[in-house]
Parts: sequence; structure tokens; C-alpha cells
Amino acid sequence: MTSSNGGLALAAVLLPLVFSAPAFPQERPEQYAAALQQSCSKDIKSLCRNVAKGRGRLLACLYARDTKLSPKCGAVVSGSIERLGEALGALANVRRVCEADAARLCKGVVPGDGNLVDCLARARSMVSERCNATLDLAFLRP
Repeated sequence: MTSSNGGLALAAVLLPLVFSAPAFPQERPEQYAAALQQSCSKDIKSLCRNVAKGRGRLLACLYARDTKLSPKCGAVVSGSIERLGEALGALANVRRVCEADAARLCKGVVPGDGNLVDCLARARSMVSERCNATLDLAFLRP
């Protein structure tokens, strides 16, 4: 059990970190990449300088070194990893969640190469709320 002074000290340390971290979730993957570059530039230079940008390589490098990150960078990396997990979970459910919408709105569309997602994106106003939310969460539409 901590004393009230210990709790106040912990709050004094944590509150600036919470309020200095960027708000999550960002809307697009590019915004996560920009937040990573902005908040982690020093960490990238010291811990991941030889890692090529793109395809999540910097995020993976920083995540692998999470105990060495600055608090601000650590918050961005943690939020980005959490959002990536949500996107992957949504991606795994797109077919099931959007199946009825695709059958109703995309008759004759040949599946593959993003054809059904493009069809559902064009029909956004007629697609079910649940399917729209899943597509957005999975970062499948602009």
C-alpha cells in the first residue's frame, strides 16, 4: 500500500506524460507514421538508425526496444501497436461482418484485388453501420 505522498509523487510524474502524448486514435496510418517520426526522432536515431522506413519496420524496431524509449515515444509506440492490433482484428472480421452488404450491393463484382472493398467504399451510404465501422477500423478505406 502506498502512502498519499507516494501517490502524489507518482501522479506528478505520470500526468505530464499523459497530457503530452498525442491523442489516440489517429484517423489514418499516415498519421501514426507522422506521430512516430515527430515523437520518436531521437529514439529512432539512437536505437533504429539503420532501419529502413516503411512497412512498419520502424515501429517494430522501437517496439522491440520499448524499455529504452523516451516516455513520449513509448506512449506513441504503445498507442500505435494497440491500434494496429485493432486494425488486424477488424481485418480478420471484414468478410463475416460485410458479407450481407457485399451480396446485396456488389453483385457481379469479382472478389480479389480489393474489388469488394472498393465496391463497399463506393456504396458507403448504403452499407450497414457495422460493416462501415469494421472497414474503417481495418484502415481499408480513405
